[in-house]
Amino acid sequence: MKKLVILVGLVACIAMIGCKKENSNTLNDEDLIAQIFTAGMLWNSQAALLKGTYPINIQVDNTIQGPAGGYIHVIGSVTGSMSIDDQTGAILGGTMLLGLTETINDYAFISNDVTYTMNGAPYLSLTGTFTLQPGGVLFGTASSMQFGGGVRVTGTNGFDKTINIQITIIINSAGTGGTVSGTIGGRSINYSF
Repeated sequence: MKKLVILVGLVACIAMIGCKKENSNTLNDEDLIAQIFTAGMLWNSQAALLKGTYPINIQVDNTIQGPAGGYIHVIGSVTGSMSIDDQTGAILGGTMLLGLTETINDYAFISNDVTYTMNGAPYLSLTGTFTLQPGGVLFGTASSMQFGGGVRVTGTNGFDKTINIQITIIINSAGTGGTVSGTIGGRSINYSF
């Protein structure tokens, strides 16, 4: 089960790396998404709770401090069920559902040597459905994550922009790649990773 938690986080992080980098001295989409996504995935610090919890029911309530001030408050739950062979400990299959909301307050971070401050407009959500096949190595076809909402970002030289985010990540069955599609600030993205 812990392998599933690590794999889900890793696949989603790899998917975010494909975001286009902006020119120097401007906000980098990748830096923005990395801050938001990292905060949302910190629920897996509670992965040890999954060892004896079938069905899965983890309540998430984390506050992440910004590297240069402010915070992101993440609430929600990770639910589902796993079938485990009592004798061997092998995963026989299961489903995990992710439902998180991020409220962002004056969260400050650095991108291209400029400090930006982010606030929710009004918030972001991170949802996902992960189906694990028998053996615990392969994902089912329904495995995906959705990341959406809006943020307002301010910075130096009058930078003030509201950025809407709608991204869907589809994970391939081996958990080694997939597709990312949607929009970041009105810019379409559609690629495989």
